[in-house]
This record gives sequence, structure tokens and C-alpha cells, in this order.
Amino acid sequence: MRKHAGARSVDASLAYEPDALVLTVHDDGRGFDAAAPRDGYGIDGMRARVREAGGAFALTTAPGDGTLLTVRLPAPIEEVP
Repeated sequence: MRKHAGARSVDASLAYEPDALVLTVHDDGRGFDAAAPRDGYGIDGMRARVREAGGAFALTTAPGDGTLLTVRLPAPIEEVP
């Protein structure tokens, strides 16, 4: 994120919920227009892989406001007999 976002700091957290694994990444970088066409596969590829795994992908960003990325992947707890 530092390379593309120009961020000074990045916070990342990984949380386990009863039925999901949740990754959150937030930076204080330059942000961007999420609706604008993009070159490359970074965000679009990540979104596609998360959806293929049955998860949810959320991106909140705007020029000058940094970026917040949240990925939620299903991870049901299996009972051990």
C-alpha cells in the first residue's frame, strides 16, 4: 500500500468470528476514485478471488481520504468428534 498509496501508516487486523475470518486494512494514503477505470489486476483480482471463495469484499476510499479494505471469508468452526 505504501508504494501506490503514499501512506505514512497502515493498520491491519485479522479477527476470528464464529462463522468468518475478517481482514481489515486501513491506510492514511492519498486514496483514489474507486469508480474510475484501473490498470492492472490488484483490487479487481482480489475482489474476484474473495467472491470465488464465497466471501465479501468492501472498499471505501476517496481522493485525499486514504483507503479502508475489508475482506470477510466464511470460516465455520467445525466440531471435533
